[in-house]
Amino acid sequence: MQEEMTPRERVRLALNHKEPDRVPVTLGGSANHLTEQRYELLRDHFGVRDVPRRTLVGFYTTPDYNPILDKLGTDFRFIHIRPPEGYIANSMTGEFTEFIDEWGLHHRIIGGYYDMTGAPLGEDLTIEKIENFNWPDPTRPERMAGVKEEVEDLFNNTDYSIVAHRPVYGNIWEFTRLLAGMENALMMTVLDTKIFSYLTGKIAEVLDGFYYEFLKVVGPYVDVIELAEDLGTNNGPMFNPEVYTKYLKPLHKKSIEMYKKLAPNAKVMLHNDGAIRKFIPDLIEAGFEILNPIEGHLPGMDPVGLKRDFGKDLVFQGGVDVKTVLNNGTVEDVRKEVRLRIEQMGEGGGYILAPAHNFSNDIPLENMLEFFKGGLELGKYPLSEG
Repeated sequence: MQEEMTPRERVRLALNHKEPDRVPVTLGGSANHLTEQRYELLRDHFGVRDVPRRTLVGFYTTPDYNPILDKLGTDFRFIHIRPPEGYIANSMTGEFTEFIDEWGLHHRIIGGYYDMTGAPLGEDLTIEKIENFNWPDPTRPERMAGVKEEVEDLFNNTDYSIVAHRPVYGNIWEFTRLLAGMENALMMTVLDTKIFSYLTGKIAEVLDGFYYEFLKVVGPYVDVIELAEDLGTNNGPMFNPEVYTKYLKPLHKKSIEMYKKLAPNAKVMLHNDGAIRKFIPDLIEAGFEILNPIEGHLPGMDPVGLKRDFGKDLVFQGGVDVKTVLNNGTVEDVRKEVRLRIEQMGEGGGYILAPAHNFSNDIPLENMLEFFKGGLELGKYPLSEG
């Protein structure tokens, strides 16, 4: 049995494909959030108080998780960009105020889920229209208010591994389909690749501005940088993988090269839902080093095969079934699932224990607690002795 490490030591070894004292455990990043109801359930269980400031986690806000993360024993803490002026930090359990954001997207609740509509570039798209669009300004000072002080405090006064949570809603493909609409975005990949190339290039330029402003402050302190692109469906790629190879991969590669200059010690994580195996070789060549959330029940996403075929190049984060086990299983089922994922993906390091998506309202308290308890107990190296 190895001597107990600090979270930062543990994470850094795992990210470099070495075995620490145990598998790191995470909550709070992309596709690794709590619904607000589940947050409140954990908050009340542990008897902790809300932090006054809500946290921007992409396109919506959550309460600050840190008080419950301390109770759960997770290894990561997250640093976040701040909302711009005019953004409404709605509670998901109270009254919701709809609004139009700086991208021209309409924020609302539909059927209990956060939804964004509007597609401001959805009609009669031309290069001139793209150029004349009122693109957000990444340099607005309120975005970075207090970030330097917060990240320095986390780095100097705690021993947690620090993650740069994505400073934007999603990345290139995500914004393409938000701004143009899903149907238009998919049609462009086939029928109007000139406009598709121009639009994705412009989006990448704007998003690089956000990451530059963020990472020039937090880069020296973080171990992980997050991005999000949902390129897959439950059955396979959302579009022809050759589109990614030709148009998106060069943009991702250029962005990651910039990130590495600002955060030389960080690994770059991609959140990518769905059955995305066909994209993985290109994602590795683009520079991604961590893949999340690993929906193992989907075609081509078997954890054993992923670890075997790509484990030398990728760290895997996630994989614990939220659709049948965490929501409907017993505490014993949860423990077995946690053990299975650790056994399948943890050998030799390169694995971070996390759910295969967010903790939704149908996951009971006892199963959430067992997920973290099991991770701390079952992930000890060497795994053969666990």
